[in-house]
Amino acid sequence: MVAAPISTPRPVPQPVSPPLAQILADPVQAAARQDSVLPLIARLATLAAPTAAALPRPALEAIAMLLGTRLDLNRAPPDGKSLRDAVLRTGIITEPGTRTPTDAKSALLQLRSALSGFLGGEVEAIAPVTRRPPPPLKGEPVRAPSTQPAPPLAEEPVETARQLLGHADAALSRTKLLQLASNPADAARPNAVAPAVEFRVEVPMQLGAETGILQLLVERDGKQKRSPAERGWRMRFALNFAATGEVGAEVALLGRSANVSLWAADPATAEALEAMLPDLAPALARHGLDVASVRVRRGAPQPAARAPGQLLDSAR
Repeated sequence: MVAAPISTPRPVPQPVSPPLAQILADPVQAAARQDSVLPLIARLATLAAPTAAALPRPALEAIAMLLGTRLDLNRAPPDGKSLRDAVLRTGIITEPGTRTPTDAKSALLQLRSALSGFLGGEVEAIAPVTRRPPPPLKGEPVRAPSTQPAPPLAEEPVETARQLLGHADAALSRTKLLQLASNPADAARPNAVAPAVEFRVEVPMQLGAETGILQLLVERDGKQKRSPAERGWRMRFALNFAATGEVGAEVALLGRSANVSLWAADPATAEALEAMLPDLAPALARHGLDVASVRVRRGAPQPAARAPGQLLDSAR
């Protein structure tokens, strides 16, 4: 390679988007780059047909796959099977003996590969400029971000590809962090305090024309319980739509006994939930559960104070 003359220097372009293996291998970098898939889905709704026609076919196929992973709430309330299938479509976990080729993680990987090939190695991705949610860490309360207005994508295909590539990189980084947050404690550090086993996933849901993200956390009680029968399960979720504001629930399950706590950030939504309480216990009983308690709390849960060093431990 021959250097350019000193009188006419030509700086070498430095790509904003590093190699995929580097993004997925470094949790600290992933935490700095991460963002929800929600801004990407919102901006895809602004993709103009002439611009889309100029993008490579694999990118368009990946976009269709990604939009297809949303759980549509406009048809009917989700049942157990539809929610289970939606969780598998996130690509955070895989069920033994099954294969989900149209999961969100696969769609993001295909979209990134197709756009990188379309742009070439010297064209930079555009990092998304959004109010990003905090990284998903072990022990953090489950919160759902509100949907932000999506600025339209550029009309020029190269600029559109750069913008979409930046969103895909950020969403893949968050996927990596979600998988790390769902991993068991580090076996290489046996003296470390082991957190409760937990599983975190984010499920895109569509209500009307709006897309929101269901934040779901399932965890097992700690191993200090002597027998599996003494160890219950706890499920937390949060969802945020314009019509309701941020709402969530915590369900503690031990055997068939359930304790249910609902919460809402919006006072009107909290009042509506309180009015529904008399019908909730009988509905759960029809599914074979014995409801020990059910209540509604006003306001979202707040994060607990972290001891020094826990932030880094949670990302490992």
